[in-house]
Amino acid sequence: MQGQPHSQPIQPPMVGDPFQQWAAQRGWRIARDVPEGVLNQLSGSPFHDYKQRAIPLLLAGFYEGMPALVVQIANSYKYTATTGSYFSTTTDRQVTTSKSGTATSMTSVAVLELPSPVPELLVHQRSEKQGGLLGLLGFGRSKGNSQGEPIATVQIGDPSRSTDAFTYSISGASPEYVQAVVTPERLHWLYQSFATYAGKDVQPRPYFRFSGRKVMCWVGEWLFNPRAIDDLLGWANLLTGWIPPAAFQDPAGTEADRQHIPLQQLQLSSS
Repeated sequence: MQGQPHSQPIQPPMVGDPFQQWAAQRGWRIARDVPEGVLNQLSGSPFHDYKQRAIPLLLAGFYEGMPALVVQIANSYKYTATTGSYFSTTTDRQVTTSKSGTATSMTSVAVLELPSPVPELLVHQRSEKQGGLLGLLGFGRSKGNSQGEPIATVQIGDPSRSTDAFTYSISGASPEYVQAVVTPERLHWLYQSFATYAGKDVQPRPYFRFSGRKVMCWVGEWLFNPRAIDDLLGWANLLTGWIPPAAFQDPAGTEADRQHIPLQQLQLSSS
């Protein structure tokens, strides 16, 4: 195998398929309905945020000289939603009704592989609501790390005025490393920049992670079209410019890289 992930049978070209055309123009491999077990070779977020997953589309090749992977993950999960309420004369109390079911969310992620490893850093969405803009005031206030509590949080939007407001949770190998990479200004700029994602009228929430040689950038949206692939790869490449030079000399980078398989050695089939 020369410079490309291997072992996955390539689907025959589909007439008018824009993804097939995108891959052919760039010499990339493309595969559909890839075995879910392939994700076992990719550690951590966003590949293991859900237990039930499928891979409808995967593309692999090179981007700006770096091994690259773009994958769409369909995540299945169970939910319970409130449907209404009524007053029960039997129990003499208000009763809430609900329904349960299974839903699917999408994660589209681009992965670039650096020539040298860097320490772990994760910028994801904080699960609990927090008021106010913590910003840089959050740095160093927690003893969090990449596996525990966040080192910092950054509020995007005003939760008292918008239902789209949310909080970024930032964790990493050290507070100094996190602060050198991430600032509230950078995260606000990144979020606003994604308003043009795939040329669609959507405003996705971008997340990213550095881990060893891997730089990952993802959104909870479909790969609507080939422009979405270009956008994710472009932003992942931009994020590499946020890495401070000292990070490439940090022993924590080598430690983070031990759990990763090089993209060129990734097995894309179940055999």
